[in-house]
Amino acid sequence: MNNPSSSENLLAIANSLRWEVGENFHDALMDSIYADAARISGRVVTKIGEKPRFDWDRTLDKILTGRITGLPVMLLLLTLVFWLTIAGANVPSGMIAALLIDTMHPILKNFAAQIGAPWWLSGFLFDGIYLAGAWVVSVMLPPMAIFFPMFTLLEDFGYLPRVAFNMDNLFRKAGAHGKQALTMSMGYGCNAAGIVATRIIDSPRERLIAIVTNNFALCNGRWPTQILIASLFIGSLAPAAIAGLVSAGAVVGIALLGI
Repeated sequence: MNNPSSSENLLAIANSLRWEVGENFHDALMDSIYADAARISGRVVTKIGEKPRFDWDRTLDKILTGRITGLPVMLLLLTLVFWLTIAGANVPSGMIAALLIDTMHPILKNFAAQIGAPWWLSGFLFDGIYLAGAWVVSVMLPPMAIFFPMFTLLEDFGYLPRVAFNMDNLFRKAGAHGKQALTMSMGYGCNAAGIVATRIIDSPRERLIAIVTNNFALCNGRWPTQILIASLFIGSLAPAAIAGLVSAGAVVGIALLGI
């Protein structure tokens, strides 16, 4: 059942709004709609015989997604991002390693010796858990702290969709989607984040392909481990003169196999 008081309240509100907006509200609304349409069409429509206007967005699109300039610009920007990540991470990584490993680790070992902790407990806590965690933090944290903000800046500037557009034709030939270029690029910072980022791919089949092949993008957490394993178990089997070359070949083989 309808409540008479609520109906009266609605009518009173409608009357007050009618007095506030005036009788020409509908006409003013339509005028604003047509004004917005005229403003938008004036920016994007070029009439016959009219001199083309300079549009900064279109000019950038022609450069960033052009057939000739698109891929070189993309490679240049991604190379710059990776170079800044690798070169810029050396200093903070060395500082963190000096603090956690060169300074804190001996202090913790001396503390364990002073309190009379058993050797196996000291080795397990400080030579095992702490030292491994300190190495992981010093190796992984600086590159991730540099790479992901720069990747976010490229996304905020609208360049990442253009990367997907540039790579779509190439990835289509391999049965994948151009957006996979973004997930693989993110995989260099962290492979887990790259796999999570595959949710931007709509097709379940192409999303599964992106998840499986994202292992080919080696993150900075896997590189040190694979280099260590290759040096210990493969490079040590070769003569000393070519041990480094064999280890490097093993690491490249692991990367190509996506292990």
